Amino acid sequence: MLIDELETLRLKKNKEYLKLLEVAQLTDELAEATDRRDEVAVRMLLEMRQQLLLDLQEMDGELRDSLLARPEEEAIRLGALLNGGSPADADEEAFCSQLDKNRQLLAKITALDKRISTRLGGKRSFYNSLS
Repeated sequence: MLIDELETLRLKKNKEYLKLLEVAQLTDELAEATDRRDEVAVRMLLEMRQQLLLDLQEMDGELRDSLLARPEEEAIRLGALLNGGSPADADEEAFCSQLDKNRQLLAKITALDKRISTRLGGKRSFYNSLS
């Protein structure tokens, strides 16, 4: 796999991380607005966060589409790395490190989102419907 291609993918994942930081900030603000019972702020923050999440979804789709355009062997290897596979060299390690940062931040966002959803929706919360 070309080092430049792996670095390009790492940079794309870094851009995703920056979007995730924005989502995390809005989610923190959403939690505060929920605690204050500020319905106007909650609606506004949900809309802002929704747009960022749609942007992230689009970025992920573009990345997945780019995998399909790669030679089969490269696509399989990158898919394995994206799904938590172990890096084989320093370049893959840098890419996996970025992926781990993204996963950790996403886990933090998800935990806070679960708290907010449960507080707002109670038994009707999305997270309670998963049980």
